[in-house]
Amino acid sequence: MTPLRYCRACGCELIERVLDGRLRKVCPECGQVAYENPIPATAAVVTDDSGRVLLVRRRVAPCPGEWCLPGGFLEVDETPMEGCLRELREETGLEGRIRSLISLEMGDRRAERSVLVAGFRVDDVHGCLRPGDDSAECRFFHFQQFPSLAFHSHQRILDQVIAPEPAAATLRPRLPRGAYVITSNDHLGVAEAACRAGAGVVQFRDKQMPRGKMLEIARKLRHLTQKMGAMLLVNDYLDLALMCGADGVHLGQEDVPLAAARRMLPQKMLVGVSTHSLSQARAAEAAGADYIGIGPVFATPTKADYPPIGLDVLRTVAATVSIPTVAIGGIDGLNFEQVTVTGVSNIAMVRAFQEDPRGMVRRINAVLG
Repeated sequence: MTPLRYCRACGCELIERVLDGRLRKVCPECGQVAYENPIPATAAVVTDDSGRVLLVRRRVAPCPGEWCLPGGFLEVDETPMEGCLRELREETGLEGRIRSLISLEMGDRRAERSVLVAGFRVDDVHGCLRPGDDSAECRFFHFQQFPSLAFHSHQRILDQVIAPEPAAATLRPRLPRGAYVITSNDHLGVAEAACRAGAGVVQFRDKQMPRGKMLEIARKLRHLTQKMGAMLLVNDYLDLALMCGADGVHLGQEDVPLAAARRMLPQKMLVGVSTHSLSQARAAEAAGADYIGIGPVFATPTKADYPPIGLDVLRTVAATVSIPTVAIGGIDGLNFEQVTVTGVSNIAMVRAFQEDPRGMVRRINAVLG
C-alpha cells in the first residue's frame, strides 16, 4: 500500500511533525493532520462436523502459496460481519451466519499501515466448497495438522479457539486398561459378574431392544457400575447416556459425528469412536476422541461388513496413537493372548464375555490391567 504523501483537503505535500508524543504527517498549508488508522479486515473461522478448520491457500501477494483463514479488507459501505461473510463467499464459495466475535487482533504491517483483524466464528455453513478470488485452494485441516499460517493475527485468533480444548479434556478420566466388557442378552448378569471379577469399564449395547426398556436397563447398569467402581459407556445413543448418567458414549463411523456429540454432552463424558484402519484411527484422535475401538481384528459375525484388519495393523495403530486403544472383533479365549502383545490397552469381546464374564475379565486383566 502506497504511503500517504499529500493532504486530502488541499493537495499540499505532507511533512512530519511530533504531535501528542507521536510522529505524524501534517499539512503545512491547512494544518490538517493525516491520521493513518489501522486498516480494518476480517477472518472467518469455519469448522466441519469433525472439528476441522477451513483454511485457504493464497494465490496472490502478500504471501502467495501460504495458508490463512478466509478473510480480507472491509469495503467502505459494509459492516465487519458483512465483510467477513462476503470474503468467505468470494474465497471459498460458502455461505454462512456469524455466530460470535472471537477476538480483535493487530495484524502485520502492510507498507506504512497496520491492520486490525476481527476474527468471527461462522456456522450454518452451506454451499459448494471451491477456491475463488484470491485463493488457489481451500481445505479443512485438523488442529494437529495445521500448516504454518501466513499471518500471525490469524494464528492468534485460532489460538482462542484451540486453547480451551486441552482444559476441557483434562476434566475427563482416562479409560482404565484391561477388559472392556460389552454386554449382550443378560446385560445385568454379564455386567455384575464382570465387575465382581475386576472389570473397569462396561459398555451397554443392544441393537434390538425397545428404547424404553433400554433406558430401564441403562439406569440399573449405572447403579451397578457406580457401586462396583466401574465406568459405564452407552453404545450409539447419546440421549440414553445422558438420561442414565453414564460416563460416556461409544460411536461408530456412521453415527453422530464426534464434534456434534461433544457439543451435546457434558465435558466430563468420554467419547469413544470405532475405527477400522490406521487412517480412521488417526482421524479420530485428531478430532478429539478419548479412546478408539480398532477392528475387527479377526473375522466376526457382528462385523460381517468389515474385513479383518489383522494383528499387524493393530500393532501399528497401537504404536501410532497416544489415546487408549480397544481391540475388538473375533477375539475369544483361544486367541486373545495374540492380541495382548500388540500394545493395545484394552480388549473387547461380546460372545466370550457372555459365556464366561468372570474368567475372561480375570485373564485379560492379568495381562493388561
